Amino acid sequence: MQYFSGLRPADRFVVTTNYVETSLTDEILKRLYIPLIGLESIAVYQYLSQFLEKSQVSDEVTHYIVMNELKMNLSHFEQLRFRLEGIGLMKSFMKVTDEAQHFVYKLISPVMPDQFFNDPMLSVYLFQTVGKERFNQLKRHFCTERFDVSSYQEISKNYIDIYGTPKSPPASIYAGNDHLIKTRESLGIPVHQQTFDFEMLEMLLAQNMITKEQLTRDVRELIAQLSLLYDIAPTDMRRIILKSLTSNQTISHEDLRRNARDFYQFEHEGNLPALTISAEAEAAPKSDKNWFEMLDTTSPIEMLASFSQSEPTVKQKRMVESILEREKLPFGVMNILLQYVLLTSEMKLPQSYIEEIASNWKKLKLSSSEEAYNHAMKVEEKKKTRKTVQREKASYEKTPEWLNNQEQPKTAEAVTDLAEEKRKLEEELKNFWKEGES
Repeated sequence: MQYFSGLRPADRFVVTTNYVETSLTDEILKRLYIPLIGLESIAVYQYLSQFLEKSQVSDEVTHYIVMNELKMNLSHFEQLRFRLEGIGLMKSFMKVTDEAQHFVYKLISPVMPDQFFNDPMLSVYLFQTVGKERFNQLKRHFCTERFDVSSYQEISKNYIDIYGTPKSPPASIYAGNDHLIKTRESLGIPVHQQTFDFEMLEMLLAQNMITKEQLTRDVRELIAQLSLLYDIAPTDMRRIILKSLTSNQTISHEDLRRNARDFYQFEHEGNLPALTISAEAEAAPKSDKNWFEMLDTTSPIEMLASFSQSEPTVKQKRMVESILEREKLPFGVMNILLQYVLLTSEMKLPQSYIEEIASNWKKLKLSSSEEAYNHAMKVEEKKKTRKTVQREKASYEKTPEWLNNQEQPKTAEAVTDLAEEKRKLEEELKNFWKEGES
């Protein structure tokens, strides 16, 4: 199993994106993201975007071009790339071949102003970075002018009044529409829900008759963000959630954000958290750790697409989703499982084989890509040892039968002949064993 061995100049990459760059996205990057991650990181983002020109996928080039044109070493380029990934502006994918490592750098749309200033992490970090006065100035810049129409009566016509009832179009009109450029809501800072112990939270909330159904997907994402932003444990999050319940027993997003912020400020003398780059992230990257971290946070469907350089079939997607749902395997474990099967099954994905391994790995309670990788390597080592033993046993069994049936000589002449015959036989066996080992 091959894996990331450090970024090299000869390694190749392509750039792709999920949005069309506009003057608004440029304004957002300059005004809202530069204060958070610095000018250099945004410069790398915009530098990579120029490879796209008028296409959504660039040609493949080597990292020599990055070193030559940006005048920076690849270690520094990686650190800036990590900042972009961490803030949610970029995703990276990798495939290893015998010739080189191949990367896909996917540029993600920056968060639009309405989502940015309502995001519990981005808004707080920007406020702490630029201060209250500048924060309000930036917010005003992205506000649209409002005209009070409350004293007016709307007289707009609707579609039916002007154009009549629409006719049903043929289904062929929508064929291939999945690949069209579309507007997608950016998710802001990517926070995996596995960073928070939801099992513990659900157990604590059950004591207050709060069910899993009340923790909707949006609420869970918000809880994961707030827990990371304010370093909130499940026991404290329980109290915050109870204070954020509405009269109809739903969890108010606004109250949840406010109560989490109040909790943090009470514990930290009125201060708010600031966005800082960890010393570990700034240090020289450790290649295997970066690879494992990438696998732990990458969707298995996206990993499959990158690893095989082709879109997984609908059947493959359903298989992966059903296994994830049934076995509850972490992303990293499932990614290693799929790569292991691809590399040991001639790039095929036999469903029964994958399900068997998934069930076994769940019983072993593997919780990360690194644990799964180490386990897979042990399995392969055992296979090699078993094959070696079987080969040696087969070689041993090739000993001529007449040797086992050799009668004991009784005369001195026979003893001499036997000694010579024995010497020759030992020489032959030595040669035989050498051949068996080669």
